[in-house]
Amino acid sequence: MPPRARKSDIKDEEWERFQPDIRRMYLTEDKSLKDLLTVLSVSYGFRPSKAQLEWKLTQWRMTKKMTTSEWRYVHHRIRNRRAAGKESRVYLSGIRLRDETVEKARIRHCYETALEKSMGVVAPPSPTDLSLIIRSPSPHRDPETSTFRCLAESANISGFQAKSFSCLQLDVL
Repeated sequence: MPPRARKSDIKDEEWERFQPDIRRMYLTEDKSLKDLLTVLSVSYGFRPSKAQLEWKLTQWRMTKKMTTSEWRYVHHRIRNRRAAGKESRVYLSGIRLRDETVEKARIRHCYETALEKSMGVVAPPSPTDLSLIIRSPSPHRDPETSTFRCLAESANISGFQAKSFSCLQLDVL
């Protein structure tokens, strides 16, 4: 196997070419850095060092974990949204975190001591370098009343079946 590339050997254009694959494998498929480096090397012939890959992931704001202070911020935002009667979904690096994961992390990281409770709630600082989104869930859409069915029926397309267009339905924010 050829040696790892030096920093000056990998151009930004080359990194950009592999960014979608790196995002998919690291975030969606949940591969470790070690596995990701192996796949990039064997399958793609792309050989960055571990430090280079970590640096690029930081630059691209692709992260899988949050610190305690970031979880406290999430906890604060969710608590305020619940008080306003809103549901919340948490997205980290574009990937939705399961509700169970969020609740477990809130229990682990966001406990309040008796002293903190007596002093009142202080809003934690907003994370600066984190690709974090907290928003309401998209409304549930019934396939029978979807936009595509309405468009197809208004255009009088015969033989229209909702199943054939199910992959095209989008959530509108």
